[in-house]
Amino acid sequence: MLNVKRFLLPAAIAVAGMSTLFRPAQVQAVHTQYWRFHTEAAYAAGHFHGTQVNNYGELRLSRAVHPLFAHASFKFVNAMVTGADGSLYVGTSPHGRIYRIRHGKRGVYYTPPKGFGTVLSLALMPHAGLLAALTGTHARLVLLTSKGGKVSARTLFENKAVDYIWAILPMADGNILLATGPHGELWRVGLNGKSKLLLKTGVHNITSMIAAPHGRVIIGTDQTGMVLRVNPQTGRSFVLLSAGHAEISSLAVDRDGDIFAGTASPNLAKLDGGVFTPQARSTGRPAAIGTGTPSMKLPAKGRLNAVKKPAKVLVRLLKGRVAISPMPAPAEPNQPASNVVYEISATGKTRILLHVPDMVLAMLYQHHTLILGLGNHGRLLFYNPFTQTESLMDRVKQADINALAAGMKGRIFMGTANQGQVYRLAAGTLSQGTYESSVQDGKLTSTWGAAHVTAVLPPGSAISIQTRSGNVQDVAKHAAFWSRWSAPIPAGTYRRISSPPARFLQFRITLKSNAAGKTPVVERVSLAHQQINVPPQITSITAAALPSSPHKFRIAWKAADANGDSLTFNLAYREQGIPVWIKIAHHVTQSYYVWNTRDIPDGRYRVKLIASDKSDNTPQTAGRAARETRYFLVENTPPTLSRLKTRILADGRVEITGIAADTLSPITSVSFQVDSATDWREATASDTMFDSPLEAFTARTGKLSAGAHRISLRATDARGNHVYRSILVQIH
Repeated sequence: MLNVKRFLLPAAIAVAGMSTLFRPAQVQAVHTQYWRFHTEAAYAAGHFHGTQVNNYGELRLSRAVHPLFAHASFKFVNAMVTGADGSLYVGTSPHGRIYRIRHGKRGVYYTPPKGFGTVLSLALMPHAGLLAALTGTHARLVLLTSKGGKVSARTLFENKAVDYIWAILPMADGNILLATGPHGELWRVGLNGKSKLLLKTGVHNITSMIAAPHGRVIIGTDQTGMVLRVNPQTGRSFVLLSAGHAEISSLAVDRDGDIFAGTASPNLAKLDGGVFTPQARSTGRPAAIGTGTPSMKLPAKGRLNAVKKPAKVLVRLLKGRVAISPMPAPAEPNQPASNVVYEISATGKTRILLHVPDMVLAMLYQHHTLILGLGNHGRLLFYNPFTQTESLMDRVKQADINALAAGMKGRIFMGTANQGQVYRLAAGTLSQGTYESSVQDGKLTSTWGAAHVTAVLPPGSAISIQTRSGNVQDVAKHAAFWSRWSAPIPAGTYRRISSPPARFLQFRITLKSNAAGKTPVVERVSLAHQQINVPPQITSITAAALPSSPHKFRIAWKAADANGDSLTFNLAYREQGIPVWIKIAHHVTQSYYVWNTRDIPDGRYRVKLIASDKSDNTPQTAGRAARETRYFLVENTPPTLSRLKTRILADGRVEITGIAADTLSPITSVSFQVDSATDWREATASDTMFDSPLEAFTARTGKLSAGAHRISLRATDARGNHVYRSILVQIH
């Protein structure tokens, strides 16, 4: 068994190291925070260079990826197939050609005749030649043979009602099956050119096809997304799955007869890429029962390969031709909200293996692993159905991985669309690779703590982490304004990050395998950081008298702390012209305070608010901020009533005149009542309006009965202060 070390510090050393690096003077809100990487989603936004991450959050070295064309003249790779001698045949478009790559040399193997601009699918027929499906105004199947370096083509099938041959499947009896569109037909063709319609599916296209054990054939369709098992002799079929929400774009079968089917709905693809969800880590990882090697399905002999395209890609291929099928409808209730990979067991049991945020455009099953070529973001995915382990490989710059083929010695070839290219994946992993994180935002200028990598390191392998920092987020454009990469920190240690304090931080992990090619594994990355404390910010403060109690003022404010610290507030007041601040309240935690001014002299005042974050910081790092109100008037002295004169009119009415005056505020009203405690009536200002501190007024009652009457007067100023006077009159 491989001797594997897990680099974890002993508990005593870890505790001592942490206490030295992160010991705070007190509990504080500006505390140590961490960026942690231990999930695929956390790594997904970064850049992989010879590395890959799986759904258990394990980062490791990946395979070497080599482009095979220096300057590709094609835009789409539609099909690929490998021969027994290791030759790779590549079908392309537009201006379709078939290229052959053999012993490191590449060249055009076959150029279709005029009018056939797309090589849509390929297959090798043992001891017969290369089968190629051509598409133009209609579809044509040709058999290509090479003799003396010259390639000749013989037409085996041509039908003006068939526009597309999506898949070609040579059978053991020498016949050839064709999956076609736009009428969803399965044809059987002989080498003598005779053809027979085996099956009409009732949909537009049979988009995928593959051989299954016991001489059966599996096909996938668009529209309702059916997977059918077909008898190639009789054409009798049985529906194994109706996905409903998306076309079945690719198929694979293992030796036990389990079928894997991938969907490719543009509507269900995530624009931002999303994450793959085979199984959450929190639910654990599947394991074998007992000891020894888990019982796993054996790979099929030879190569199991299916290379398919969805209708959306074909529309781009044919440059303006009418789409062969409508866009799939959005997912219905109880249907997956993403593209998926289904597994259909030999007994007919169906389950979803994997939710895929992209379109599944191509699929291989090799060495217990499904290999998926995905659309939209140029991603290649490896998924082991037994361990439920999914690994995301390097992204290629092209949008769609449209075709996959298995080569000799464990190699894999992938062909791309939207910038055509062919890549070769080596069988073994690279000896060295890096992962570069996305830019981490500390929100404010921060100091850095320790970086720590928990890793599995086979003897002789190595992992290290480096950092750099800056105050501009776009490091790609402004790398000159960032610090240099720091010295490497080995995995398994807690060492302080040496990059300068800044707002943004980025890290880079380097992995190196040992001499035996064993790759180390990063299980978890953590980087400690702490914001530099900044003072609180007060954005507003107001003072307003309460309508029900004019001598009480509600002081309200808005304040925040960028560090998220708890704030306390002190309030003080100062009278205009006197430079002395007098305390109102200390340690207020609310965002308002009601101040009773009954006990202070009339005058103009300001209130100052002082905000502090000292409760969450040390005395040395605590910050304060202050803000004052505008001057506002405090007046608790009521107005006066003077020069009151009473005159009894001939008709029994009473007229009262006088002066209402106030020191600081305008008189707002004078009112009176006769023999009542509630029935107040308004007096009249001599200048028709109460709007100044000195106002003459007249109050005139209605006709009064003979006898004594009490008339009460009330004057009110703008601050709500009142003065009352009573007058006794006798009516004869």
